[in-house]
Amino acid sequence: MSHALLAFAVAILPVVLTPGASFTLMAAHVLAAEDGVVRRVVCRVAAGTAAGILSHAVLAAVGLSAVVMQSAQVYRAVQLAGALYLIGLGITTILKGRKPTLPDAPPAAPLRTRTAFLANLLNPKAAAVYLTLVPQFLAPGSFTVSNVLAFACLHAALTAVWLAASAVALRSLRARALPIPRRAVALVGGGMLIALGLRTLVGSRAVPAT
Repeated sequence: MSHALLAFAVAILPVVLTPGASFTLMAAHVLAAEDGVVRRVVCRVAAGTAAGILSHAVLAAVGLSAVVMQSAQVYRAVQLAGALYLIGLGITTILKGRKPTLPDAPPAAPLRTRTAFLANLLNPKAAAVYLTLVPQFLAPGSFTVSNVLAFACLHAALTAVWLAASAVALRSLRARALPIPRRAVALVGGGMLIALGLRTLVGSRAVPAT
């Protein structure tokens, strides 16, 4: 099992390092946040992403994800929900960044763990990892909930390390450069979330009907 986990770590690493919704959420909030809440932002994004990964693993192990992947209509519905969620999240991020920050204004609403959780859960491509990739590292008959969860925990741990390292790098770059306007951070972060949603939306139209 240990050799299978090591091989899976190598295989999943490109997926982890590819910027997606979790990375975009983390980057947008880390660049705009005060120093004291950066760790909290990373922990919430990592926790939400891990919850989404574990959910996909359990669903795949019990067979529910297979239904989504094999039904074009259900798959398309999940993609549409995920795309609309990301687009709405991006628009909200941009609108929040446009609001002027007054000296006596209350602090902005913090990033919630469920935001990263939903962004990951509503991504059927994440489910595909546990229906197509993980089975390659398990012997026939060993695709059980406990075994799949072991791979999911490793996946979540690698993602958390990547998010934490990226947050440190982003804060370091910010400290060395000129201060980045809050509105610009919100515009870029929100724009990336909208772009991810639109890409998912376009991809959902390419799924052949059954």
